[in-house]
Amino acid sequence: MSEKPTTVIDPVCGMTVDVARAEAAGLTVEHDGRTYAFCRAGCRRAFLEEPAPYAAGPQVAATPARGSLAVPPVIDEGMRRWYESCSCCLGDAYPEIKAQLDAERASAAQSSVSPGFGEAAATATAQGGHP
Repeated sequence: MSEKPTTVIDPVCGMTVDVARAEAAGLTVEHDGRTYAFCRAGCRRAFLEEPAPYAAGPQVAATPARGSLAVPPVIDEGMRRWYESCSCCLGDAYPEIKAQLDAERASAAQSSVSPGFGEAAATATAQGGHP
């Protein structure tokens, strides 16, 4: 009989989940003979609403070797997808990464906004036109 893993990957957001904590919090689901664990109720709910796309992914999380040093994560495409799919989970695991991506999003939103009514009127007046 195989030993139950201590950590698994949340199939919705990709976060590593402690199986015992998920079980204690009621954040597990049986589907097609397999048990899935989730980091939060929102991920569990998303899985229950449409399990097929999530059930195909990996389940067991890689366990770091003893004595290995944690390497700070790089903001790569995977981190950006995690941020888009479940920024709360990313923030739980890597608050500094979430803060940086929040700042990027805010900056992009500001640069893509056209001048407001008052700014357009001031520009037209300065150019000799009517607001």
